Amino acid sequence: MKYILFTLHGYSELFKKRGEKTLFEFAKKENFENFMGNGFWGYTILEKTVEKSYFSFLNIGESFPGEGFIRALKYSISKKENDNFFLCQFVFSNENYIIETDIYLNPKEKQKLLEEIAITQNDFDFFIFKEDILLKYNCPNLPLIENLFPNKIKNKSINELQYKKEGFEKINKLMTDSFKILNKSIINKVRMDLNEPVANFLYVYGMGKLKEKIDVYEKIKKRVLFYSNSEILEGLRIFFNIEKVHKIPEIEEGILYWFNFSLNLNDSPSIWVKNFEIFAKDVLEKIQYREDTRFLFIFDPFMNENYEYEKSLSIFLAVNFSKKIKKKYKNSAFLFKNFID
Repeated sequence: MKYILFTLHGYSELFKKRGEKTLFEFAKKENFENFMGNGFWGYTILEKTVEKSYFSFLNIGESFPGEGFIRALKYSISKKENDNFFLCQFVFSNENYIIETDIYLNPKEKQKLLEEIAITQNDFDFFIFKEDILLKYNCPNLPLIENLFPNKIKNKSINELQYKKEGFEKINKLMTDSFKILNKSIINKVRMDLNEPVANFLYVYGMGKLKEKIDVYEKIKKRVLFYSNSEILEGLRIFFNIEKVHKIPEIEEGILYWFNFSLNLNDSPSIWVKNFEIFAKDVLEKIQYREDTRFLFIFDPFMNENYEYEKSLSIFLAVNFSKKIKKKYKNSAFLFKNFID
């Protein structure tokens, strides 16, 4: 048997009703009709963040090490014992409340603001990338705590965002100190003069802890090849020691092929439809329906890895499964198990 998994980030938008119809109904489905005609539609519940969702989906029997650590792998940040990793985002706070979390800053602005904070913070290492800011904090026995992602903190007080567990005092102080420092920044003074939201608070979230990588082959006894049009799961791929390919290969027996595609949050619905049509025409033309291959398509909500989405049903299409499958999977790992068994 051959195995092909398609994870389609953001494509659940195509199934939401807009008026009388969904975008999926409007889309041309060239090459996709055969899969639908031979497949079974269902629902599965994924976690609130994309990395945690697909970590749990693979069901390797391990606890999730946190988004911060997965991103540290993605960006090849050095790691040692007792290292803890966090994601950071600049947000706008006023009168002790978070007013705006989606603030556009160019790379130079981000770099300068981070440098102003880092001067006073000797306990942390900061790393800045195009999309992410990471913080590394070496501290033993720090418990792994999940907290809200930035898109969930609007209108919350700064006090609500403080970590409540022992050991996080320096993290909390970093956030409160950032407010004092960034309010004096020339960058924010200029932004205020231009009537733009100021980036005067560094929110720390997405904690991760150092964890030994896992070879997914040892868990599922199948070689896995991964192809993606985005970097959204690159850290997870590295954690599982999955081989990356740069083009869609010839499909061989006994290999699990994982093809990963993403929509862009900032594109219009018409562009989302167009991207699905391109996927159906170009990608599925190379991977035609065949009876000796098991296919699984997952249409999930994830367009932004720095968003926390609602824990809701995602649509899947299963084709040529050997076992009878359920209409709904509350635990997505059972869907994956049925897929590869």
